[in-house]
Amino acid sequence: MTLDASDWAGAIPLPPGSEPLAQFASDTERHTVVAIASARLRLCVHKVPGLTVPTLTIPCDPTCALRLAAATRFQRVTQGKRASIDGAAVPTVYQRARWVQLLALHDALEAGASSRDLAFGIVFPNHRPLKGAEWKGSGERRHVLRLTAAARRLVASGYRSLLHHR
Repeated sequence: MTLDASDWAGAIPLPPGSEPLAQFASDTERHTVVAIASARLRLCVHKVPGLTVPTLTIPCDPTCALRLAAATRFQRVTQGKRASIDGAAVPTVYQRARWVQLLALHDALEAGASSRDLAFGIVFPNHRPLKGAEWKGSGERRHVLRLTAAARRLVASGYRSLLHHR
């Protein structure tokens, strides 16, 4: 969300108990991720001299509805109210199932499973196991290798932050 303000100090009226998780500042803007209870706010504050009150800027583009929901959530949180669940930010049933599968693959890899074990134990449990050259040239093997790479990326990118989302 983009917020325009005349100075940094009073730009974000955050309630007591909030803590900044990450910050980056330049001469004209400040990017901040703030934790308020279990909510996370991602803000970009532009320094605009002469403004009497901070203003939110929401462009009329394809993401306008999502930005309006984020602005509403920001308003609720800064007033000390409970953050509403943003339906657009909640993972779909498919996304949750995929993340569960990717984390199961990663756990099995850490336990020493081979790609063939992953294929016929987790990804394709109802298929008959392939052997030798049939396995080497199979689409199942390539699919498992893609999923394994995705699982490693998920774990490397801080997947635990998904657990704190509200």
